[in-house]
Order: sequence, then structure tokens, then C-alpha cells
Amino acid sequence: MPFRITGSPIRFPAATTTPSNVTPAPVEQPKVAVTGIDPNVLRNVAIRANVVKPGSSFDGVKRTGTDDDSLGGGAALKQKGIYDIANEGVVGAETDPDRLALRDAIWSRLETPSYLREPSTAKPVDAKKLAASLSENTTARQAGTLTKQAQTKPEAAAHLQEFFSNTKTVAKDVKNSLLQTLAADAAGVAGAVVAGITGSKTFAAMTAEQKGQLSTVLSRLDAKGLTVMGALIENVPEALSDKDSAGGTLLSNLAAIATQPLNATLTGQTTSEELLSSVLADVMNPNRVEQGTATTCTVASMQFELVADQPAEYARLMAGVTGAKGSVTMMGGGELRLGPGDGDERARDGRSVSQAIFQSAAMEYANGRFSNFDPVLGVSINTKTGDERMGLKPDNQQALLEKLFGVKYSIDRLLTENEASKAFSKLEGWDARGFRNRPIVVDIDQGKFNHAVTLESVTKEKVTFRDPYGVLRSMPADAFPKVAVAIHLPTDVKLNGVG
Repeated sequence: MPFRITGSPIRFPAATTTPSNVTPAPVEQPKVAVTGIDPNVLRNVAIRANVVKPGSSFDGVKRTGTDDDSLGGGAALKQKGIYDIANEGVVGAETDPDRLALRDAIWSRLETPSYLREPSTAKPVDAKKLAASLSENTTARQAGTLTKQAQTKPEAAAHLQEFFSNTKTVAKDVKNSLLQTLAADAAGVAGAVVAGITGSKTFAAMTAEQKGQLSTVLSRLDAKGLTVMGALIENVPEALSDKDSAGGTLLSNLAAIATQPLNATLTGQTTSEELLSSVLADVMNPNRVEQGTATTCTVASMQFELVADQPAEYARLMAGVTGAKGSVTMMGGGELRLGPGDGDERARDGRSVSQAIFQSAAMEYANGRFSNFDPVLGVSINTKTGDERMGLKPDNQQALLEKLFGVKYSIDRLLTENEASKAFSKLEGWDARGFRNRPIVVDIDQGKFNHAVTLESVTKEKVTFRDPYGVLRSMPADAFPKVAVAIHLPTDVKLNGVG
């Protein structure tokens, strides 16, 4: 999977907590350490090891979870008494300030092109040549403004001169669009990114149409969005040409989001600029995709896998859902539809706007024909009975997996530890990086509820999984049979020779 990001083996000392006043169990249970791994690049880096608290699902688990998969630290679960302090630390968002600071530093580096991280080394500028380029390519008024900036800010002059040197053969309308983006902050981020992008091999190899699409996208991005696009083109330029199920590319789909009218339902909830930057951030760093405090572990897990494996398809779905029609056909059939309140600030629950919209639309599709998902309350309400339900049952998950990824899925319900042990033997050797567009979703018992995660790798010693709070975690292999209650498998994948 080319969009999964791996990193260097930096390791931190394990931080363990030992519960007090605990009476030893008559039968010794294996101690289970939940290891957090930085969700961006440290996929093989242990940064936390906590002994799980007594009564948690990994400590002498009793298979008590329901088939209604949901988990969140938000108000909806806490008000209903489903989520409490006993569940803290087993799964959930990273809270250690030191590790958060490290994660944010790594993310910032990943999402920033090198030319914005390094000290500026502006080269001498030929003032006459720059003045001639400005007068030829823009209005007299703007040329005068930019000339003054160039005279007082060496960075502005350097960015402008580099830009004109890079775009000698670029179509005039595209060149003008790029210049307007640069001129918004010639000495700062906009100037550096436009100059950097137009000077890249990726830009030079683009067709005229692709350069036009890129200029359109850049024109709708703020400084943060421009920074992320600069990093994408520098670090993973192949992502832009990734193809969706309809033959479009990531770049063409980003351009569609940038230019199409925003669906009327989203008026006052978001803007095209915010949405575009949000989708772009997901694509550049899929590990930012999370459920926040919403009850959407199932669909957040699927969203991460889709973004990581098929960024163009993800952007196509987002363009369709947020466009004038407000719906889009998934790869395997079925319609994702925008619902009222999907982009509402009250429905964000700590997520970006793209994550909130996608997850709400996915919940609405998967919860069944007689249920309506309320994105603010985080519950699906039965239109006939008025009953409320959080999360998705295994059958609901299967239906959505098949439509999102365009492949058939089976459900292995693991009713006993023996069945789960057999499933583990089947999974041993799994590595998600070798199976693009074929995620495996596992429902793990959390006591009063289950929680959906996706598998990263399975070895004889350890099961590594992605918690949809944006954290990569692991458990010892002997813990897996105690907590796994259902597995969703793509039927065309053979595991240890078993299809």
C-alpha cells in the first residue's frame, strides 16, 4: 500500500502503571500491555506500554460485548453510562503530553516541504529582468505593488524571479492563476510554495491540463493548505495521479472540490476552501483520520483504510457527497448521501470537517433503511419505533465494506476463545501493506460494548492494529483470542493458504 507511511525505529522507555489494591485472581491471567505507536510515521515504534487496568477488556476478559460496535469518550456514551473510567487507557486518544508533542513535531515535518523548513537562502535578483517579467505578466498596478515588495523583502524578489524562470512555457491563464496565488504572500508561504512547486520535476512532467487543475487547487488553499500541497508534491507526488474507480485522478477530484458549488445543505457549516484543505490533509497524512469523540469507530476505521490505500477514490466520494447533488455511488454500488447537519460544528466531535461529513454519510448508509443517523447526537434513530442505536452491527459493517472497497466480505463471529484462536492462526503473517484496498476489520470486546479496529500486522508474538482514535497499538498474541469477537475478511484474500 504505497500511501502507508513507515518510519525509523526510534524507541521510548516503557511507561507502566500498576493498579493498587488489586486482589490476585485465582487463575493467573496473562498481563496484556497495550502499546501505542505514533500514528504518523512510527508504525514500528513502541512509545507507550501500559498495563491494562483491572476489569478492562484485555484483563481476564469475559466475552460480554454486544454486536453493536461503538466507542467514544463523548457525551453520547457517557450520558448513557456505556463509557466510563474503567475503559480509559485500553483504547482511545493519546493523552501523554510528551508523546503528543513528539507526534505533532513529526506530523509538522511530514506535512511541510523542505524549503519551508530550511533557512531562507535568497539569491541575488536581477531587478531589471524581474521588473520586465512583472510588467509582462500582470497589471501595472500589481506589478508596482510586487516591485515594492521585492525591493524591501529579498524573499519576495527571489520567489518571483524563481517563479518566472519556472513558468516560461506555461499557458498564460495557468501562469496568471499561479501568480495570483503567489502574490497573496510573495515573501511568505504562498510565494515559497508556488515557487517550489513550479520548480519541481513533478510540475515539469505535468500535462497542460494537470497544470491547470493544480493551479485551480492552489488558488483555493490557505497558507496551511498550500504547505500541505507543497509537502505532498515533494514527498509523495505519485499520489496526485492515483486513479479512482471512475478513471479520475486525485488531482482532478481535488480540482472538482475546488470549483464545484458547495451543496446548499453545507451553507453556514463549512466552505469550499475549508473542505478542500481538509480532504487534502487527510490524503497527505491518513493517520490524522480519526473518530474523535464520536461513536463512529467502524466507519472511521474504514475511512482511514480508504484514504491510505485509494486517495483518489476517497476524494471522488467527497466531491460527490459535498457537491450540488449531495450523493455519490460507491465503488461497489450504493449511494453515500449528505445529511442535514453532517458538517455542523456541533457534529465535529474533535474531527475535521471532511472526517465528520464522510463518517456521518457512511453511518447513514450502513445503519439500515429504517434508521436515520443524527450526526450531532451520534445515534441512529429508527423511523418506525423511535429506538436509538449507536454504532453498527457486523452485518451493517459488512454491507458498507463491500460497497466502499468493491469486494465481497465475510463475517467470522468468534463466539468462544477457541474460535478466536483458530482465527488468529489464520491471520498470522498478515501485513496490511501487502494488501491494498483489502482491509481487515476486527471487533474487540470492551466489556459493555465492542470497538472496531483495523489490522496492521499479525506475528506469532504480537497483533498490531489501528485504533480509530488515530493511534497504532499492539497486544500480545495470546491476548487476541480473549478480545476478538468478530472479524470482517475480504473473501478474495487467502490467509495462510485459506481463502
